[in-house]
Amino acid sequence: DVRMVYSPLDALRIAKSNPDRQVVFYAIGFETTAPSTALTLKRAKADGVRNFTVMCSHVTIVPPLRALLDSPDLRLDGFVGPGHVSTVVGARPFEFIPADYGKPVVISGFEPLDILQGVHMILRQLAEDRCEVENQYKRVVPADGNLKALEVMAEVFALRPHFEWRGLGFISQSALRLSDAYADFDAEQRFAVPGVRVADPKACQCGEVLKGVIKPWECKVFGTACTPEHAIGTCMVSPE
Repeated sequence: DVRMVYSPLDALRIAKSNPDRQVVFYAIGFETTAPSTALTLKRAKADGVRNFTVMCSHVTIVPPLRALLDSPDLRLDGFVGPGHVSTVVGARPFEFIPADYGKPVVISGFEPLDILQGVHMILRQLAEDRCEVENQYKRVVPADGNLKALEVMAEVFALRPHFEWRGLGFISQSALRLSDAYADFDAEQRFAVPGVRVADPKACQCGEVLKGVIKPWECKVFGTACTPEHAIGTCMVSPE
């Protein structure tokens, strides 16, 4: 019985409505979605819901960025910073990119004019031989992020030692698990979870796209075998 929900709170409601059944919420996403999972777990614990668990596959933004930047074949000149993630973590976590790697970062919103202005700000940094973190999305993103969201995440989650990324391989401390205080709600603890690994399709070149080695349309399956309706790799955006 697999259901799509709008919010983890919907999954908790299903668990409360079906006390004789085990309900597992599959939690995915960067720091953007992790706070809502954390708040749902706090609610489940406070309400004493015993038939609700979370399979946590939340990931963090900084370690994969550092892994990209450490790639010997990197071909990127700058970064459009992730607006939604930055509403939670703020702008400061990205300061290592100009400081350690000499690449400009501009955190951008999602409207067409946001994207255009973000790219313009990156190009202006390059033209002026500057290298810093700029925040185009100031109307939403504070420098220090959402402190209450970060606080609840710190309570509910802990870092995983290793996590495997499609196209990038294993990256240390790049994903979250439930903290010991919430182990009773950890699906990995309650159920036997087989350690199944799914290899990237051999035709997929998402790793090269992410590193700027090739453009998306230079991938051999782009727009043919790999489409939004039938995505092969991680870079192809779903129909959603």
